[in-house]
Amino acid sequence: MFNLRIIRHDREQVLADCDSLVIPASGEVVQLDTLDADGEKRRPSTLWRVVSVTLHVPSLQSALREDGAKHRVQQVDVEVLPDVALVPEFAHHAEKVLSESRM
Repeated sequence: MFNLRIIRHDREQVLADCDSLVIPASGEVVQLDTLDADGEKRRPSTLWRVVSVTLHVPSLQSALREDGAKHRVQQVDVEVLPDVALVPEFAHHAEKVLSESRM
C-alpha cells in the first residue's frame, strides 16, 4: 500500500490524499467522491483526466532500512485536469494548459 495524491495540474492544488493499492495510468479518468462521516456521498462526484503519474521510487543509493525491509514506493502523485470529454467548454483551456506544460 502507498500514499496516492491527486493534484490539479493547472493549479498545483491537492484534490485527494489517501492510501491505495492501484496506480491510475495517464489518460484514464479518476472519479473523486466527497463522502460524509458515514462514508455516504455528500455531493455529486467529479471526473478528472489523468495527465501525469509520478512514482517516488527509492534509488539504489538509498540507505538500508533499519527494520531490514526492502525499500518500496510509498508516494504516488497523479496530476489531473477536469475531464474535457464530459465538459466540452473546458477543452480549449485544457489544451492550452497542456501545450504550455510541454514547452
